[in-house]
Amino acid sequence: MNTPNQFNPRSAVALLAAALLCAGCSSLNTAATADKAQAASKDVTLVKSPTDLSFLLSMSFVEAKSISTQQLEFPPYIKIAADSIQVFKYSADGKPLKARARGKVFIEMNFNEPAKALCQEAFITESEIILRGSPILQRGGSMVEGLDESTIFYLFGTSLRVIGLHKVNNQNEIAALMPTLGTWAAGPNPLLPPLTESAVPSSIRDSMQRAAEAEMMHQKTRELYGPADAPPATPTPAQSEKEADKPKSPPPPTVTKKPIVEIRRAVPSKPSFWSRFKTDKSRA
Repeated sequence: MNTPNQFNPRSAVALLAAALLCAGCSSLNTAATADKAQAASKDVTLVKSPTDLSFLLSMSFVEAKSISTQQLEFPPYIKIAADSIQVFKYSADGKPLKARARGKVFIEMNFNEPAKALCQEAFITESEIILRGSPILQRGGSMVEGLDESTIFYLFGTSLRVIGLHKVNNQNEIAALMPTLGTWAAGPNPLLPPLTESAVPSSIRDSMQRAAEAEMMHQKTRELYGPADAPPATPTPAQSEKEADKPKSPPPPTVTKKPIVEIRRAVPSKPSFWSRFKTDKSRA
């Protein structure tokens, strides 16, 4: 004889608790997956969004290091941050002498007039800096912008020579043009050869070096001998009119000296040798 199944309330409560627990776990996994997807989408949009170059040019080297993979310093004036930096030569005391930076390059130059530069590639030595890849140089109240990926900025000391398409913006135009400038986050053009010293023609390098040497010699001469004497200032028309209006002083009196007459006693002259032939009648 079969007995009917009796309803057990404890087993029903246990089954209900298990079902709720499974549903909670699945909802937690779904929420975590959604958060990860949202965070990834935020990262993607940050990378693909237009770069705010006004913020990049206002950064310090410390801030640039925080968003760059590698950094390098050429003491005492040049500091570099970029995605990759390759050093080719060191000094005896371990200081870098020649290096190349690629990808989101930020350079801080602490000369007498501080400057900052953004580019896609840079080649740096002890005395020169070569920038390529839509370079931007901000110094003082002006900014020079390269308009092509092949445009080259050549800096020898504090002197700049631009090779290629570029334009110069003054301080009033920088704020208006900054949001649409450049492709700093795009990276170097793979179709261009690696940036080296040969990217700058030797004629340009020699002329800038001669100009720098002449300026250095001029500065040393000023230190030794002082500045050159200024030419006399030419009088202005107002000054000449004032001088013409002034009363002229009378000329100094002239003193005439009386001629001195010297009276000498006449002395008879001795007869000459040839006068004897005129007076001696015995020889006539």
